[in-house]
Amino acid sequence: MEKLNKVIFSKESKTGVAIQIFGVVCFFAAIPLLHTSTKSNSPALYLFFAGFFSFSILLWVIGSYQRRKFSKLGKTPLTLNPSVCTIGEEFKGSIEITKPDFNSVKEISITLWQRRKIADDEYRNDIVWESSATPNIIHVDGKTILDFSFVIPHDKEPTNQWFFSKNKYFWEASFEFVESMQSIKRTWEIPVKR
Repeated sequence: MEKLNKVIFSKESKTGVAIQIFGVVCFFAAIPLLHTSTKSNSPALYLFFAGFFSFSILLWVIGSYQRRKFSKLGKTPLTLNPSVCTIGEEFKGSIEITKPDFNSVKEISITLWQRRKIADDEYRNDIVWESSATPNIIHVDGKTILDFSFVIPHDKEPTNQWFFSKNKYFWEASFEFVESMQSIKRTWEIPVKR
């Protein structure tokens, strides 16, 4: 039996950590370069090490910035009911924000994306369909809950991420707002079937 509710975490929850991990990998890759350059005393290797080292520090700083930006709202889990959205039927969602009296989100968007191959290793994401709804904002136990509902029209494509497919389709729920001159966005990939 299918679960009635499904909890989905936002894509942004992993961004800062992934960037910082890549920065650490670059840093550890720079250490052998430093060792080699000190042995050979080559200015070119010192320059190459400096570039690698600087790049790793830059990635660490960008990752830290993304993590701080993410922590302004926290995990923001999205709960879907039912757990898989069906084309033509209403589905309900609720987003939990760990901030009391939070009122910055004015609309939730649902977007159908098409990922097309345009060259050998090049892909492009295009918006096929988009709709938005005003969430019902509920403040309870020091948290804010954003409730919303959507009906996906009958003529739209379901999620198709099949490996050999030329045109892949995926669905996203999202919101965006500005706080302290900073744009804050959350996106969740949602499963849609026919």
